[in-house]
Amino acid sequence: MTISRWNSQILLLVCLLLLSCNQNSKDKTGDILVIDIIGSLGEYEAIPVSQFVTELEYIPLETDNECFLAEESWELLVTSSHIFVRGFRYCYAFDRNGRFLGQIGNLGQGPGEYSYLTGFTMDEKNQILYLETYRTILEYSWDGIFHQSIDLPKDMYKTPLRDISFVHKNLFIGHFRNHRGDLLHNFVLFDQSSEVIKLLDNYVQFKPKYEIVSWESRSMKSYRIGECVYVKEMANDTLFYLNRRNELVPHIVFDIGQYTSTSEKRSNISERSFITNAAIMLPMEGYLPMVGTQDYLFFSFRAVNLSGKYSFPKGIDYPFITDMHGLVGLYDITNQTTHLLDTDPVSRMLGLINDLDGGLSFWPKYYTSNNELVDIWPAEYMKDVLTEEYFAAHEIKDPAAHQKLKELVQKLDIEDNPVIVIAKLKPELIMTDN
Repeated sequence: MTISRWNSQILLLVCLLLLSCNQNSKDKTGDILVIDIIGSLGEYEAIPVSQFVTELEYIPLETDNECFLAEESWELLVTSSHIFVRGFRYCYAFDRNGRFLGQIGNLGQGPGEYSYLTGFTMDEKNQILYLETYRTILEYSWDGIFHQSIDLPKDMYKTPLRDISFVHKNLFIGHFRNHRGDLLHNFVLFDQSSEVIKLLDNYVQFKPKYEIVSWESRSMKSYRIGECVYVKEMANDTLFYLNRRNELVPHIVFDIGQYTSTSEKRSNISERSFITNAAIMLPMEGYLPMVGTQDYLFFSFRAVNLSGKYSFPKGIDYPFITDMHGLVGLYDITNQTTHLLDTDPVSRMLGLINDLDGGLSFWPKYYTSNNELVDIWPAEYMKDVLTEEYFAAHEIKDPAAHQKLKELVQKLDIEDNPVIVIAKLKPELIMTDN
């Protein structure tokens, strides 16, 4: 009987592993990891980019009147052949050399046209791009051919889903923004015919004094590792992944102590509460999205009105807000350690100190299916910051790469499109079990 019971337990564990996404061993056994943000405040490290990557590849995006990337916090999707960059009113396709291939969709009111974009996602296997608007997602091939418009499911107040991400085959996940506090469901799975496949229960109920739209009602931009999709509500302290049974499984908890956004706090929220009250807001969505690899999670957050309790790295001040600090951190999944990063001593940029070629600090905005971390640098900022004085203040491990970077900076014009930076992960950090 003892042997039979033991074999049954092993069989159950094997089944659970087969049904799960590609997680590390601790997550596979059901443990929830904890990122100790509150306990790490005040302790900041200067971590070099060479700890994670072997080289940086620079891809200047072609600059033309037809593909000028203006103003914004750009959103990226990168494959082995394409670079897609989305703004609020455009989506451009480039090849991996930075050559402009064309615009995906156009401004307008007709089929395949849009007036404003709120996000985008892709089916990389079938080379399909989905542009998100307020009411629909528009499906295109990678060469810009329009296929169809997919209506977004609506909540009980007839408000469409937001923050859409492709999952697999014809399945998508989106999020209902719970600014009224009484929604029964938060995340929703739906297909290309707009049919709801599964409604996921919303366990956060509250009664706000004022019916306003706040950052807390949103979901962050999801990210994926292999076939596994990760989601998180702004006000929720837990990061979830979607398993193959279409269940949201808790993966990592962000410990922010007394600054956790409780139902009571959300009930008392006002339009400017995040400015007038002490808070930790995670992540800095739109500026520094959350990105994960098999071994590390790269995250960001804002600390508001906490200078009296904690010290912060010297950085760039936020306009109109006297006590807001942007921070980035990484979580070592294998060793279960939390690291908050110091800013660069010269530029005061957030990110990993670039000790490979002496360039700008690197912080990933996207993780590709080829195990590459991707950043994007404005040309104007490269021209302004990357001076001889800056280089002299930084370690340079690869003189040849440094020389190539200097030549690139000399060629750039301040009005050029930004430069895509591709970081090659160290072999030991590359996921091998996709």
